[in-house]
Amino acid sequence: MKKKATEKLQQRAVDDKSLPVDSQEKKGYIFVVGGVFLYAFSDAIMKYFIPQYGVHQIAFMRTIFRFIPFLIYAAYLGTNPLKTKRVYENISRAILASLATYCFLSAYKFSSMTDAIVVAYTSGIFVIPLGALILNERVNFPNVIAVLLGFAGIILAFRPGLGVFQLGVMFAVISAIASALNVVIMKRLSSTEKETTIIFYHHIILIAASILMGFESFALPSLRHLLFFIAAGALGAFAQFFTVRAYKSATCSGLAPAAYVILIPTTVIDYFFYDKSPDAYIVSGLVLIILGSSVAMRKR
Repeated sequence: MKKKATEKLQQRAVDDKSLPVDSQEKKGYIFVVGGVFLYAFSDAIMKYFIPQYGVHQIAFMRTIFRFIPFLIYAAYLGTNPLKTKRVYENISRAILASLATYCFLSAYKFSSMTDAIVVAYTSGIFVIPLGALILNERVNFPNVIAVLLGFAGIILAFRPGLGVFQLGVMFAVISAIASALNVVIMKRLSSTEKETTIIFYHHIILIAASILMGFESFALPSLRHLLFFIAAGALGAFAQFFTVRAYKSATCSGLAPAAYVILIPTTVIDYFFYDKSPDAYIVSGLVLIILGSSVAMRKR
């Protein structure tokens, strides 16, 4: 059974490489959009619990329950996900990804969710030049247009105010830059590394960091809260798998516009969970984001 599962994964990788470039890009874009949607719902749960449990424990709970499904998956495949010839590069990416996670959660703690999302999701702006500089990717004009439309849409929808000068938004800026670097290194690793290898290094380092920095302040969650953490972890596990899978198929600049799709599930969450109906600004922002995504998809 394990051998068949491994062979299936290897055949899938061959099938992906045999696809035309345009089809690979489109497949990658669909995967990353799916990941963005799942991340939005996972993050909403984490944001709700930050005042009660703090950043360190939230980072730990979020990561440990994302990690468990991957442990089971690796055991099923019978592989050692930590075995790699690119140990230092995996560790570097894991540190960047952990920094981005910590800063994003800290942004939620010190500023409004609105300002944190606006700034943190500017990572798409940084990804295109970093992809060109580090990976020698060609800067595609439709990708630039799609990113700018998405950025304009999220700014129009959220209309950040004086919060730009808050400590929380400064954390969000660091998160955006770290996320962009993380994406570029992930793309470089994805050419040779398995999804499980890329994910394992990140989870191990983030779990270790959260325990070292915040173990003394950990509080025992109730059963109800624990079930929410498990659900958030499962959503995050699928989101991370989709994201890593996407960068095996597409370029960084090609996937950059997808970051702004976060506004769509965020609007849905506000409507159904916080009884907040989208106003004219949010609707206009959604239109720009959908338009930008259409540009990104159409050129494939």
